[in-house]
Amino acid sequence: MSVRAGATLVATMFVVTVGGQTQSAPPQNNVIALLESGKPAIGVWTGALAAPRIAKVLATSDADFIVADVEHDIYDFQALHTFLLEIADFHHRYRTQPRPAPAVLVKLAHRGGWDPRYEISEVMRVGPAVGVWVPIVESGAEMQRIVSTFRQSEQSGLEGLNLPGQGGHTSVSPVWPLNPKGQIMVVAMIETEEGVRHAEEIVSTPGLSALHVVHLSDADNDKILKLCQKYRVVPAIDATPEDVKAKVAAGWRMISVGWDFGMLQEQLGDTLKATRGAIGLSPSTAAKQ
Repeated sequence: MSVRAGATLVATMFVVTVGGQTQSAPPQNNVIALLESGKPAIGVWTGALAAPRIAKVLATSDADFIVADVEHDIYDFQALHTFLLEIADFHHRYRTQPRPAPAVLVKLAHRGGWDPRYEISEVMRVGPAVGVWVPIVESGAEMQRIVSTFRQSEQSGLEGLNLPGQGGHTSVSPVWPLNPKGQIMVVAMIETEEGVRHAEEIVSTPGLSALHVVHLSDADNDKILKLCQKYRVVPAIDATPEDVKAKVAAGWRMISVGWDFGMLQEQLGDTLKATRGAIGLSPSTAAKQ
């Protein structure tokens, strides 16, 4: 089965029969389902959009969501298009134990002189992404501009197909929780002092689904966590197995466990170190030979 055929298979899963008539059903966003049930959602980041083998590993993993990072990868929407289809296809072909496929949110590239609306529109057209992850948000006006994109742009649950009754020119927002039945998420990142100064106007913007803190002090993180709880925005943060329990207990709900390449680098390093150690070699010894 080709990647495109896999996408067609996914499309058929969104068709139900009611009263003898075939109707389209909105795709289920498992991340939203988890968050609405009060459970945390656990995700991983990737910049390997052009690597099918890594896409297969991610697609068949137990991750609830994947952040496809265009900001730190090559600016290539064709690669993103392929990656989005591969995740759906590989999950349904190779996942051996039943589980919802990881939802993919796309981190925008944030190029110089940046207006996010073009990138958002392109991202939502190229494949089955469930939303966008927007870096370096620094004002309420910027947050409003981001959310405004979804009022008219074509929202694509599958290549070029509008979500039924949402987005496009329906005047119905596809963004959750602004629309309780929405399937699209808008995640903003506060990662600068400017963003912290304007945190309340950012967090209080209708249409914001989640807020990710990064590069901030613990005090700033706590401030933003309280604002998220006040305005019922999902708070998102990075965590490790060692500190994730405390962060979830504090109220963080979208948890990023790191980059796939970082995990590969760590595992590879540990394996090579253990292998050399087993035969009495150290990395410095091996380098001298």
